[in-house]
Amino acid sequence: MQQNPDPMRRFERRGLSLGEIALGRSLFADEIDWPRVRVLQAPALGFGAMVPFGRTILFSTWRARRDFAAAPLAEQAWFAHELAHVWQAARGTKLAFAKLKALGAKAYVYAPRTNARLMDYNIEAQAEIVRHFLLARAGAPQPGAPALAWLERVWRRR
Repeated sequence: MQQNPDPMRRFERRGLSLGEIALGRSLFADEIDWPRVRVLQAPALGFGAMVPFGRTILFSTWRARRDFAAAPLAEQAWFAHELAHVWQAARGTKLAFAKLKALGAKAYVYAPRTNARLMDYNIEAQAEIVRHFLLARAGAPQPGAPALAWLERVWRRR
């Protein structure tokens, strides 16, 4: 990932920008309570980013931008991955417990299955499907990711 030219300061907390909300709505519509979502830059704690309490995206070794809507597409896609966890929590997923079933690098890997629903995958694979969906819709599919048609079908069947 490239150097972030506009990083948040350690312990800085903010709401989402209008552009970030528009980006999020392009995926999740009004399924997230957008005014309540926060971004927090923590010190380096050994993880990139996480959503420990459902509405706050906590960045650690990955430095948060002041506005992901102005970031390169790859960073917007990772931001969408984190928004997927906010969406999961809004739908009632207890993220801490669900994460116990999605530990390690393998949790982010998924295989496209015929007639799959998004909820058939663990929380990290779901968030990766969201990331891949955003990239594919933007015309920049992730190498090795499923085709846009499969991603759209799974997303509709959420």
